[in-house]
Amino acid sequence: MPDFKTPPRKRPTGVIVVAVAAVIFGLGEIWVGLFGNYLGILARNMRPSTATAIVGGFYSLGGLALLITRRMWGTILGLIFIGAEVLGRIYLVAVGIAPSSGRDLLKIIIGGAIAIGFMSYIAWRSFSQNGA
Repeated sequence: MPDFKTPPRKRPTGVIVVAVAAVIFGLGEIWVGLFGNYLGILARNMRPSTATAIVGGFYSLGGLALLITRRMWGTILGLIFIGAEVLGRIYLVAVGIAPSSGRDLLKIIIGGAIAIGFMSYIAWRSFSQNGA
């Protein structure tokens, strides 16, 4: 069973890189939520949406939780927030805020797969031999 109080000796560099990427990607989603399809990444314009900004906030909070503490509870909190971002993507498509067809849907799925990959890597590095 993981020790929730004692931090590992050193945070793996890969986890730091993933955490920083999660913060940056989350800030990008927050920006899209506030201002719409600002970089023209999607073929169809997206209107600003509070729900999109909240989903991006989950992504950024996940990265911040990983950066702020090396304790196991921070890792678990980071995984929960990034998982909420993945579920949020599904919600955005289901309610019609995000595109639900074509190349745009593929981009949303790829973004979700990246987040799941981040979660898998974080869990693997954090729970296998206490991050060694």
